[in-house]
Amino acid sequence: MLRILTVDATLTDTTDEQTISLAESVNSNGSAYSQPILKAKVEVIVGGTERLLLTEKGQGIYALPSTFKLQPGVNYKLVFSKADGTQYESAEDQVTKVPEIIGVHDEFKVAGIERGNNYFDPGNYIYLDTQDPANAKNNYLWTWKLWERQNVCATCYNGRYFLNPAPARCREERAFAGQTFDYFCPGDCWDILASKDLNVFTDIYSNGQPINNRLIAKIPYYNVRGALIEIKQQSISPAAYRYFKLLADQVQNNGSLVDTPPAALIGNIKNVNNPNESIAGFFMVASVRTVRYWIDRKGAEGKNVNPIGLLDHPLSPEPMGNDLTRPPFAQCVASQTRTPSRPNGWLN
Repeated sequence: MLRILTVDATLTDTTDEQTISLAESVNSNGSAYSQPILKAKVEVIVGGTERLLLTEKGQGIYALPSTFKLQPGVNYKLVFSKADGTQYESAEDQVTKVPEIIGVHDEFKVAGIERGNNYFDPGNYIYLDTQDPANAKNNYLWTWKLWERQNVCATCYNGRYFLNPAPARCREERAFAGQTFDYFCPGDCWDILASKDLNVFTDIYSNGQPINNRLIAKIPYYNVRGALIEIKQQSISPAAYRYFKLLADQVQNNGSLVDTPPAALIGNIKNVNNPNESIAGFFMVASVRTVRYWIDRKGAEGKNVNPIGLLDHPLSPEPMGNDLTRPPFAQCVASQTRTPSRPNGWLN
């Protein structure tokens, strides 16, 4: 059994809540899963002296105070200890400036996203333009988040959806073994999807030149009605660039970022008393520029292609029966991957 401590620790100058995630990736008998690390003491050291204690929020997530703001020219360092007393610390990092995103555009491709066995899904390629500053070494990391309107709020396997007893949920029933039922949302609901691939770039050969038509995302043609994408452009340190470039080369050739990271990949976080422990993850502070872009999907018109939808199976509602107490809908429950709240920038 292989266990690797994984640390997701990027602090930014956005107004978003600043959190750090601690987990243990376990690979046992060919299956990989992640366990959150609970009851850790997590601190960020500011300027070498000030210590900020993070608040545990559950599921291995620890949050900085809401008053926290990154300052240019100041060193930041992560230190934490697990419940068993094992201590860890990161290297120091500083904010580096990041240029504005000048523009975003998209292109619809009928055979845009390979699904395997020489089969392709239609999709939109999303590109951006920016201007790399002259007389400075810059390294970039791009990520994105996507909102898609969702009509199905629950899928139940081997059973049905029940509102009572609370919380509402799917329950297995012997009479419905082998069956799948989908339940529509009662109102507005959006799924939230996030980038899984790493997209990094260094200006070592193009310092001061425009960065044009940088491919940021390949978004499947889920819906006819359009979607909203948020793109984040981060400026990262040379050490962070080397780490994420190596991670991209290793992981994206062998799976996705949700797989257990390779044991040989070493970030900037170490066990204070056992430097030989392999730790996946990198502590960094980053300046971020964010834009939201509406994907209207008009490029699909006249191409004789159908949206693939957000479900991984054909739609299968529960048949109407004589039991009038059956719920016709399932709740749209807010989470990291779903929201009933209309996103800022949604156009239809």
